[in-house]
Amino acid sequence: MNRVWIDVDVLFTSPSLEVCSEDVRRFLVEVCQALQACAPDRIGFVHRKGGPQDWISVNWTDVKDLPVVTQYRAGALHVIGRQSEAKKRSTARNGAAPPHVAGIADVLRTQFQVLRAALGWFGAAARYGAQQWQENLAHRSILSKNDGATGKSCHSAFLNGAPLKDLARPGDFFLALGPSWNRPDYSQTIRWLRDVMRVQFGLFVHDLQPVRYPEWFTKATNTHYEAWHRTVLPLVDQVFVRSDAVAEEVTGYLAHIKRPLLRPIVTVPVGSRSAPTGGSLSRQAARKIPLKENYVLCVGTLEPRRNHELLLRVWRHLRKGMAEDSLPKLVFVGQVGWLVSDLMQQLENSDWLNGQVLLVSAPSDAQRDALYRNCLFTVDPSLAGDLSLPALESLQYGKPCLASKPPVERTNDQGLVRYFDPLNLHDASRVIGKAIEDRDELKCWADEIECRFKPVSWQHSAQTILQHTL
Repeated sequence: MNRVWIDVDVLFTSPSLEVCSEDVRRFLVEVCQALQACAPDRIGFVHRKGGPQDWISVNWTDVKDLPVVTQYRAGALHVIGRQSEAKKRSTARNGAAPPHVAGIADVLRTQFQVLRAALGWFGAAARYGAQQWQENLAHRSILSKNDGATGKSCHSAFLNGAPLKDLARPGDFFLALGPSWNRPDYSQTIRWLRDVMRVQFGLFVHDLQPVRYPEWFTKATNTHYEAWHRTVLPLVDQVFVRSDAVAEEVTGYLAHIKRPLLRPIVTVPVGSRSAPTGGSLSRQAARKIPLKENYVLCVGTLEPRRNHELLLRVWRHLRKGMAEDSLPKLVFVGQVGWLVSDLMQQLENSDWLNGQVLLVSAPSDAQRDALYRNCLFTVDPSLAGDLSLPALESLQYGKPCLASKPPVERTNDQGLVRYFDPLNLHDASRVIGKAIEDRDELKCWADEIECRFKPVSWQHSAQTILQHTL
């Protein structure tokens, strides 16, 4: 019986957001969980312990309780926004600092807030993960004793931490589901798998943005990313992608480097969770979200390609033509990524657009659920071209979504997303402003989503992968 080995090393190493963004991390966790549910006896998870051939198996129970995974369940919500009036009065009493000193202080204060949020999130996740890990160990200890008494084995051998070289068999499939381009020697792993172990290799390409748009990433990222893909892609037996747009990117890049694939690229539909029902948010958790007014939600890591700066300009533009009490707040939900220091400085200098903008970092799943449920609508101004996971989540919650107009027609939006030009301030302001002002039309749109939207399950995503690996 052939098996599929999933590389989950990125969940153990916790690389930077530039290597593995929040969207990609959530995608990886959801697909792994669905794969485990669909074929528990044929799916194994592995991570690297040393050199290119030093991989060991790991139990899924332990993977799902890693801090990088449990952070979404645990959360450590932190809100950054306008200074309170009391703090402003205190600053005024103590005297204003010189402009150059005040500017540095503003930047440091914002960065400290962001760092504190990140550390709080990781700390809460680590505590939660450690607790779950201990509970799982205790549970497995009891099961082992019971199994010893009955002479049965509760767990398959390939889940017990043994080396992959002792577990893999010819005809098995090894899938790099998360980003691995931060390991420059990964091609050695692939050659060992294919030439020595006779195991097929599959690669999930989430995008080729650093190759196509190097201005959105650091120079080091661009260099490593392209060198890695130029080396690895010709060795791949099967490429998986999240959309037809990414498939076109990969096909074009392979034609550019003159290395065609032997098999057609497989597009895996992006799933979405069923929106939780009932009041899952405790009063204490609810009090931490200071949003009693109407607000518009934008979910995703703050980074250049997500185009948050456009929304800041749109809200500044809308303030000129709307009464302040009629303009909803703009709420960013996500971690602060790379190359956004200018955006953060603009927010700080404008006192977060006089309190119209908030940044919510590290919400738990329950708090994230509440943010979706209570917003007017969501907006996704990304320049990347794909419909993002948060946009699909918005539809899952029955919330209208305004997104960047794609270069090619999308099918996964089911005709329920409305679009604007992400490079045109006036078009974006017109479309977003209309959604804010025409609440009756917004309600009709939300009702249409409730009636027509047919979500794709993560199990369907997993089944698509299994069809091309087993």
